[in-house]
Amino acid sequence: MKKYILLSVVSISIAVALGMTSCKAWRTITTTATYTQVQDSTKLTTTISTKTVEEYTGKRKQ
Repeated sequence: MKKYILLSVVSISIAVALGMTSCKAWRTITTTATYTQVQDSTKLTTTISTKTVEEYTGKRKQ
């Protein structure tokens, strides 16, 4: 029984130590461009949308 408690405490300590040394952040960039082309009586509109997700991983300085 004591072995399981000790193992649990050590596992939780390692998880907390690893969690405090790094972090992750995400940034989403959305861009939209609209183009309109007019010829005679016809109007053509084109919309282009892009979405980029950037992920950053930071580490705590010692």
